[in-house]
Amino acid sequence: MKKFILSCIVLGVFLAASVQAISLTDYKFPESTSQEAYLNGAFNLGGDSNEETEVGYDFRGSSSYRLDYRSLPFSYNLDILGDFNVEKDRSKDAESQDSYQLSATTTADKYFSNESSLFGYGSLFFDYQKPFGADDALDPYIQIGAGIGYGRTINATVLKQAIRMNNDFKKYNVITGDMPDASLLELAAIIDKESEYRSRYGGVEYRKYWYEDMEEVVAKSGVMAGDNLGAIGIVRIQEVLDEPTAQRYHGWNVRAGIGVVLQDYAGEQGDPLLEASYNWTRPLSLALQLTNTLSLQTVFQDDQVYNIENRFRADYEISNRIDWYNIATIGYDLQTADDVEDVLRISLNSTYIFYIENQLSFNPEFQFNYLDNGVDDAFSEWALLGSISYRLR
Repeated sequence: MKKFILSCIVLGVFLAASVQAISLTDYKFPESTSQEAYLNGAFNLGGDSNEETEVGYDFRGSSSYRLDYRSLPFSYNLDILGDFNVEKDRSKDAESQDSYQLSATTTADKYFSNESSLFGYGSLFFDYQKPFGADDALDPYIQIGAGIGYGRTINATVLKQAIRMNNDFKKYNVITGDMPDASLLELAAIIDKESEYRSRYGGVEYRKYWYEDMEEVVAKSGVMAGDNLGAIGIVRIQEVLDEPTAQRYHGWNVRAGIGVVLQDYAGEQGDPLLEASYNWTRPLSLALQLTNTLSLQTVFQDDQVYNIENRFRADYEISNRIDWYNIATIGYDLQTADDVEDVLRISLNSTYIFYIENQLSFNPEFQFNYLDNGVDDAFSEWALLGSISYRLR
């Protein structure tokens, strides 16, 4: 059974590459910057009528930050996650326990030329945590890596926004028909240059010049109903740019390299390791985004263990106010030592994002985890969770 699932991991990646995409993949402008920052919180309180129990509680707070930069010569991403948890069970005289974690992952890709898809990369992973029950935090975990890769991924979110503007312009009779593809691509490129306008004209005045250049593109397209966009056209631009929208990427890349654990949680240096990955991402429509990442890692040691993981993600935009995120992860630890069983891990996450307003959302989530270590009986667990998120940027 485990070998069959492992084969499906690899087969699924190649089958995914055959899926046909639509117009968002036409956006080839390679320079873009996106940032996302969130605060999340959840609180549970419970009790019962048993005299031998007390009220129990669980508070969880987390934060996240993501920076994603793409250009012809250079690509860079940074993910920072913070988590804090305080809980007390219902046992009489039980004491509260706390845990916290701060982690950061960054990867930088340097292409050999602007026309090339071949690049060299460097990576860093940092993790600092205090588990439940521990008196003190563990030593910081630090891992670095470097290698070569091939391929590119492009952020096409701005073309999604340009198409949204086109649809709204038609709905409110600002234009008489759809803008040509060339005009939509030109409009998307201007949307992508927000940081340039902000730097040139300042944080308050830049929107005037930014919107004027968008209006000029619409006018040149030949479908503008009047002499200008008018008040309703400007309002629709503002609404589309300010509303929450999931990112849209297309492309693929492969990479392979070596790394080393400079320090583990016990303060010791680890052995060198080999890592390789294949990442594929494609929007199937304005509403649906698929992403698949297959990775392999193994440490150079006696009785090597090959850690294979496939992570598939499907994001669907139900409406302007509701997103649905789904993640399926299959991990397989392939053992080379005699009399040691392979380990299979499966996790499923499904989350609805209900936007209360542009920055605030309510997020009900379903989680399922499965573990088969080949020795004990297979174990599975599930949970229904809810949290509130506030988007900082």
